Amino acid sequence: MEKLGITNKAYVIGARETVRGFHLIGVPGKEASSSTEVLETLDEALNQDYSVIILSASCIFEIEDQIAEIRKNVQTPIIIISDVNTKVDEKQIKKQFRSFVGI
Repeated sequence: MEKLGITNKAYVIGARETVRGFHLIGVPGKEASSSTEVLETLDEALNQDYSVIILSASCIFEIEDQIAEIRKNVQTPIIIISDVNTKVDEKQIKKQFRSFVGI
């Protein structure tokens, strides 16, 4: 049986648990904990032929503004997902969503 073809469509960067979880369904990725490591890995991933890049929220705490700028300047969708290491702040999520969609 052929795989779904998601291995060359998506790439995940972030917390160990998130990356391992995505590996279970065949999505490649890399653990990244420091801001520098996240930005370097994101840059490498953007230079590949991925349809979407997934970042775990806990890995971007100090670089939210940089990620927002990168998202504006690239065509590849960059999705940020919550993970076990993230405390969810509903107001902050709404603010980020509105910013992302331009409202």
